[in-house]
Amino acid sequence: MLEITVRSSHIDMFGHVNNARYIEFLEWGRVQVAEDHGIDLPAMAAQGIGPAVVHLEINYRKEASMGDILIIHSQPVEIKNDKVGIIEQTITNKKTGEVICDALVTFVMFDLRQRKSVPMPDSMKKLFPKKS
Repeated sequence: MLEITVRSSHIDMFGHVNNARYIEFLEWGRVQVAEDHGIDLPAMAAQGIGPAVVHLEINYRKEASMGDILIIHSQPVEIKNDKVGIIEQTITNKKTGEVICDALVTFVMFDLRQRKSVPMPDSMKKLFPKKS
């Protein structure tokens, strides 16, 4: 879980958080999940691999405005073919409890040198529920 406060730089000309900012907030949430589980993404990048988003499905539900405190929940839900991870994410308004947006994010582990997908390392696999 990650908590952020909406700042003036997040607001667009219509007085609410710009839609593109939510994508950034969701990324921060995914990084926080990795850090919370001891995954060192800079060290992973230095080894030549890292996660790369390949599909993002997002639903914008409510507006967020200057000063709102947003809670980003990120829940890894599934690994496919040893290379693809799926994470469910929700951004809620801390004060009202309303869902601001929800997203389903699909990523692959990516070899930064060869520019292709690779198997997910065990350190990342531990984030996901075990298949029964």
